[in-house]
Amino acid sequence: MNSSIIIVDDHKLVSKAIAELIEGFKTYTILFDLNNGQELIEKFKNRKNIPDVVLLDVNMPVMNGFETMEILHRDFPEVKVLALSMNDDEETIIRMIKLGACGYISKLIDDVELKTALDTVVEKGCYYTDAVTNSLVNSLKTEQVKANKIKFSDREEELLKLICTEMTYKEIADKMYLSPKTIDGYRDALFQKLQVKTRVGLAIYAIKNDYYKI
Repeated sequence: MNSSIIIVDDHKLVSKAIAELIEGFKTYTILFDLNNGQELIEKFKNRKNIPDVVLLDVNMPVMNGFETMEILHRDFPEVKVLALSMNDDEETIIRMIKLGACGYISKLIDDVELKTALDTVVEKGCYYTDAVTNSLVNSLKTEQVKANKIKFSDREEELLKLICTEMTYKEIADKMYLSPKTIDGYRDALFQKLQVKTRVGLAIYAIKNDYYKI
């Protein structure tokens, strides 16, 4: 059974060229060729129009790729999205991947790489070129540097370590000779500093940054 695809790109010559390449693969069916994200979201009001893969341009009028990707990730997480762009700057790549795109490919892609990208996304869920991989690595390094600059009080560091144990927050409060309400305050401060929302997120940070040794 063929996998279904929707192309979303306001440059008609580009989308037509990509459509012709895909039609030559025989294993994919193009459902629609749309101009912007708003048209895509309108199509999705009928669930029969939801494809296996969306090829999504980043720079479009009315509703761009970033805005569209946010909605797709939130409301249609089952749809695999390959971001499509002429730009290969790191900021754009990282932003689209963080918003939920399964991969990022150039509009100048050839037929062999396009088929590889589509096959890989359908079979494995994601497709990362060397450029995307390098951007992700650089982003992680940058985030690590930022993390190393975060300053904690002695109490916050102690809480980070204890959060990695199986102790409840009440037991942690007893061990630190503080009230549960005070512990909640330290925990919320850590949430804000580290931009995480759960105890698991705090524990992962603590382990990765050697505040707690396994």
